[in-house]
Amino acid sequence: MNIGPLAFPAALLALLFGVIAGMAAIDFLARRGHADAGNALYFALGASLLLARIGYVVRWWPQYMQQPSSMLNIRDGGFDVVTGMVALLLAATLIGWKRAALRRSLAVGVLVGVAAWAFGNLVVSRLVDAAHPTLPAVVLQDLDGRDVALSTMRGQPSVINLWATWCGPCRREMPVLVEAQRKMPSVRFVFADQGESAAVIRQFLQAQGLAPTHVLLDEGMQLTQFYSVRGYPTTLFLDAQGHLRDTHVGELSRAVLAEHVARIGQVPTRPATVH
Repeated sequence: MNIGPLAFPAALLALLFGVIAGMAAIDFLARRGHADAGNALYFALGASLLLARIGYVVRWWPQYMQQPSSMLNIRDGGFDVVTGMVALLLAATLIGWKRAALRRSLAVGVLVGVAAWAFGNLVVSRLVDAAHPTLPAVVLQDLDGRDVALSTMRGQPSVINLWATWCGPCRREMPVLVEAQRKMPSVRFVFADQGESAAVIRQFLQAQGLAPTHVLLDEGMQLTQFYSVRGYPTTLFLDAQGHLRDTHVGELSRAVLAEHVARIGQVPTRPATVH
């Protein structure tokens, strides 16, 4: 989601909205003589985020086993909501049981925060659905100079990666996407380079030993403008009807890619056993 020139993950904005609302509720009660449960809320939130990450890693364990270092990269946005919510409620209950004076303020803070978080997620999902419901009427070119109309790319789920050869995170995640393209033939993976020539792209792919299909040139950066992209890589996930369902800004791990692909109607194939 874009705010001015900056791009923020929608999940992060919803979380911040919930934290601010919960802390505001606790501060309101503290000003009226109730115990200040601000630190307790922060502790409960920290515990819930940690367990939500662990729950997510366990859920997508086969993918993380192929890329163990990505378990520590929380920037990929991989958190299990159900695990986190249960952990938050359990942590708040435990704190309230041990410190009776904080019970009311902490309970109010948690309830207000969760309600605000849920409302924020609802608003963001509605905005995403309304902003770009279908593929744009944009004609790009492939590496051989042939025209490709994006509006015709319907009939199967699609993943459109907006990237550039000069972008470090784009270069790092490219092998993951190329591997997914090979393993999930029922999903159309499109690599739309932003602003570069075919010669530059060919040289990069050859140097990296990569051979993806559906590599397109967007020299006018039309997709960047249409989807209001503020940073690369940005990956778009569209259902079989061409409706935008998810957007991920930043480098993708195998696990987060698998989760997004599952949302648009394709269950990722189980990876081969790692020896």
